[in-house]
Amino acid sequence: MPNEQFLARQEDRRSGLRALRAALLKAHKELITLNRAEYERLYGPVPAGLFVQIVTEEPYFRWLDPLSRLIIEIDEELEAPEHHDQTCRAVAAATEKLFGPQSEPAFRERYQQALQDESGVIVAHGQLMKVIGQLKQLA
Repeated sequence: MPNEQFLARQEDRRSGLRALRAALLKAHKELITLNRAEYERLYGPVPAGLFVQIVTEEPYFRWLDPLSRLIIEIDEELEAPEHHDQTCRAVAAATEKLFGPQSEPAFRERYQQALQDESGVIVAHGQLMKVIGQLKQLA
């Protein structure tokens, strides 16, 4: 039977992963909102029901795929019965890499532009960096 300290660590890790997921979703939402406005300036208004399909299929939004994949990876980890230090470190490192200077050029360029263009992205980025630091301390 697991001891209380083990269970507490598991809950801390799970909470950290959930916080990271929430911060990534906030950044994703801000980026989608910004890019939707840009897309609609170029191509005209898009009905809400069609927009989800456009985001998943249109090359204009492909640069967001690494962020979407990272969120899916965290979702899968949250489904696991236990969370390990190594996993928390790996997720934090993958997030830092994605939002850092060594990320994929297509993502990095568009993300840096979004940081300059939209205050909501700046706020989401700050929260994301805070959560990464907290998760790294847990690991």
